[in-house]
Amino acid sequence: MKKRVVAMVLASALAAGAAEAQSEKAISVQLNTAETVGESCRLTFVIRNGADKPVDALGLDLVMFDASEGVSGYAAIDFGNLPAGKTRVRQYDVAKGECSNISRVLLNEVRSCEIQGSEAKNCLSMLDISSRAKIELIL
Repeated sequence: MKKRVVAMVLASALAAGAAEAQSEKAISVQLNTAETVGESCRLTFVIRNGADKPVDALGLDLVMFDASEGVSGYAAIDFGNLPAGKTRVRQYDVAKGECSNISRVLLNEVRSCEIQGSEAKNCLSMLDISSRAKIELIL
């Protein structure tokens, strides 16, 4: 009986920890594709709000680096609102020239982050970033 109670307490603690960890990384931002369109590099992002609260505004500052690690561009992007549990796809022309000239993109700063009508102070810690493109997305 005692072992069963201990097991139930441990399971509850693990579930609570998993829920807390999930809410910490509630917004996923994936650099999905990069394609040269005309004379610009267009990045496509897939953004998912995995939280149970809507995100009213999410804006990021991005810095592009070339193959020699030099800064090759800067872009301020706005993902807009993200309803709870919703996935969105957004495209941005972020730099002049071909995408193959960009080696990585730095998420330099969170410009804006409003959750349920008020500014969120810990928004960067809520972001789970990744890339499936040849270009790396980094913090």
